[in-house]
Amino acid sequence: MRRSVVALVLAAVGLAGCAQRTGLPEPTLGPVVDDSATLITAVAARADEQRSVRFDTETTMSGLRVTFDGGLLRAREGRLVSLRQDSSTDVVVLADAGYSRTSGGSWTRLDLADRAPVRADTTVAGLPDQVDPSAVVKSLAGSLIVAKGDEEVDGVPTHRYTMLVDLRLQAERTTDTTRRTQLLAAYESGFTASATVWVGPGDLPVRVEQVLKTLEDNVFQRTLHRFTDWNSDIRVTAPVS
Repeated sequence: MRRSVVALVLAAVGLAGCAQRTGLPEPTLGPVVDDSATLITAVAARADEQRSVRFDTETTMSGLRVTFDGGLLRAREGRLVSLRQDSSTDVVVLADAGYSRTSGGSWTRLDLADRAPVRADTTVAGLPDQVDPSAVVKSLAGSLIVAKGDEEVDGVPTHRYTMLVDLRLQAERTTDTTRRTQLLAAYESGFTASATVWVGPGDLPVRVEQVLKTLEDNVFQRTLHRFTDWNSDIRVTAPVS
């Protein structure tokens, strides 16, 4: 009898230990870095390691405002994207094709080499680069950090980095010929570019803002990317007509 009681006590202690087990620690802010190359490499690599992310992108130019929202999934076959522009145009990008529809109408199949229906300066295949946090951060390669600080964004603690962007270098790194031509034209016209990157816990980008100004220092274009819900359950499949 005594042995049975001891066994029950030990079992109860074991169960209590399991119930009180501490979960994995939450990601914390990494150290502040001093150069853009280290920042861009680290943040882009961390974003690349995540399976999925939700994005919200807002671009304003000459009084016009365009928004994208959706999700990106890193699958075995490549980056898959599902997005909506201005609550009217839906686009799905898969590894072998794209699909689009307007105002809830029928879906149209697109080749990867076709121009993206929501951006004239890129192809369907290039659309993931416009919303992928890793690609957005990598596009800032060659920039110079000019200011640093800490800021809470949507309840998330972040390190904030402000950078000057080299438009000529961006153009050289861009594979899309239309986008390259636009960047070179801006550079030759005396436009300047800057970017602000907010890096949150786990060295993941929370926001990225890109600003293009004219020779007269007027804002010509501003794009704000927001990234949330890392590794959430995002599914991207071919739509059914």
